[in-house]
Amino acid sequence: MDVIKSVLNSEIDLINHQEGRDGKPRINAEFFVNHPWLCLAMLMGYIAVGIVMYVSPYMGIGWFIGFTAFLVFMSAMLLLEIKPVYRYEDIGVLDLRVCYNGEWYFSRELSSDAVQQILSSDSVSARIKNRIQSIVSHKGFVDFYDVYDLARLEQQQLPDPTGTAQLAH
Repeated sequence: MDVIKSVLNSEIDLINHQEGRDGKPRINAEFFVNHPWLCLAMLMGYIAVGIVMYVSPYMGIGWFIGFTAFLVFMSAMLLLEIKPVYRYEDIGVLDLRVCYNGEWYFSRELSSDAVQQILSSDSVSARIKNRIQSIVSHKGFVDFYDVYDLARLEQQQLPDPTGTAQLAH
């Protein structure tokens, strides 16, 4: 389990580094680059609404400034991009972290180097190695959760090293 955990941790660290996953908010300007005509249309809509707000007798400059401030704030919030940091502890956890991180561990492939490290390790059981090879032959790849789940099941099946049994309450 320790070998598998260290291999998965090093793979996760590599992915985080390569993709710039640090959990910090950044402005993502791709929307402006990919959709320039939509941005222009939104600007024209803002100008039209601003003109109507300015000339209407029941709204004045105060409402126009408030509308502009709200629009600028919401635009900045919608342009924020946060790339969450992947962590080993999040694999298989179904709680609010899934809303933020997604279930990345089901869709991310383990690199062939990482698979080779696991398969060549002497401390990994033959059962896990055979299952990993079977998964690769059927799916074409193995994802983080496949390896994590195999190691977790193996760990649960190991006998208690202290020789004591726990009673259910």
